[in-house]
Amino acid sequence: MNSHTHVIQVLLRGGLSQDRELYDWLFNVLYPGLEQYRPEDAQLAATLYVTEAVRSGITTIVDNADQGRSDDIAAATIETYGKLGIRAIYARMFFDSSPQHLEKLVETVMRKAPAVKHANSLFEPTDDALSHIESLISRYHNAYEGRIHVWPAPGLPNTTTEDGLMRAAQMAEKYGTMVTLHLAEAPLDANMHGMTSTEYLNALGFLSPRLLAAHCVWMNERDLRLLKFHNVKVAHNAVSNLYLASGFAPVSKMVSQGITVGVSTDDANCNDTISMILAMKIAALAQRGSNLDSSALTTEKVVEMATIDAAKAIGLDHEIGSLEPGKKADVIVVGLQKAQLYPNHHIPSVLVFQAYGSEVEMVIADGKILMEERVLTFLDDADELLLYKDAQRASESIAKRGGLTGLEREWRSLGK
Repeated sequence: MNSHTHVIQVLLRGGLSQDRELYDWLFNVLYPGLEQYRPEDAQLAATLYVTEAVRSGITTIVDNADQGRSDDIAAATIETYGKLGIRAIYARMFFDSSPQHLEKLVETVMRKAPAVKHANSLFEPTDDALSHIESLISRYHNAYEGRIHVWPAPGLPNTTTEDGLMRAAQMAEKYGTMVTLHLAEAPLDANMHGMTSTEYLNALGFLSPRLLAAHCVWMNERDLRLLKFHNVKVAHNAVSNLYLASGFAPVSKMVSQGITVGVSTDDANCNDTISMILAMKIAALAQRGSNLDSSALTTEKVVEMATIDAAKAIGLDHEIGSLEPGKKADVIVVGLQKAQLYPNHHIPSVLVFQAYGSEVEMVIADGKILMEERVLTFLDDADELLLYKDAQRASESIAKRGGLTGLEREWRSLGK
């Protein structure tokens, strides 16, 4: 179960994001690339993403939809999920405020890539954004036999107005959904108005059990207490935090304090794989290394963070996340007859540290088989190969339209 991801970014991977920190990546790759997407690109990207996700054993995703402000792209993405059979939460993101303290930074960062066709504007009026989200909820929430959910998703505390934040929370309350946002991913995101971003959200009354906060890297002890007090859930993105050099989230502290944490993969182009098996391994290793403690996060807990804890994090633990009577049949079967899985003495450790992801043999979502004996039920072999070719062509076209070209370079052993 992938509690935080950005799906259609998958067409922007393959080397386009190399050697970049967060804001360089955001404004010189991600947003310019997404600006060039068409509905057919979103449909193709969602199909490629789901194909890889199912092949690595994912039944459920929380898609933080940066480009959801395009209704056509939102519809193409959601309807692809419905057709392919995965369980998906479409968290429609919005930005309605441009923080002044970031404007000069963004301007300077964009000067590093003068050939890129930078996005015109990421921001939309609060009323427009919330109206579009409510329309998506009306159209798609609980659609496709209940497998599709729609949530409001303000981008970050410092790119969302107080009005936008609180009305998103009220919308979640009204429709019985959750609300998600990115919190304290990087140092520049961690503080607002002389206090931490977490304290700011607490002061507004935004923290609640309905909140799923992604990243939570730059957190102090008070921030963690506030998360625990308000029963805020966390989506942990170890791979992308390392990929973008954002830091190490204090996950072992969160877990020891009883905060619910789900493992997730984040963007498909600042992780570059859609593998929960890999995400589990990196989550465990990052906590061991950053804490200099080999038992900072046990393999049993990491497996829980990818299953029942992730289900709790997205508010669906009463339906999925564990094999129990009365719950929906979301199941994966992992074959142990693989060289890399022998010897095996402790199955959680084998899954976290020895598995690659290709050992997944069967995936069932909502009682429907999506893959059996490594054969997809929604895509035959010929169409899958065609999908890969189409994805390559679409990615090249998007990169060309957005000016994300000329990335070929001499062999480089150290960055500049």
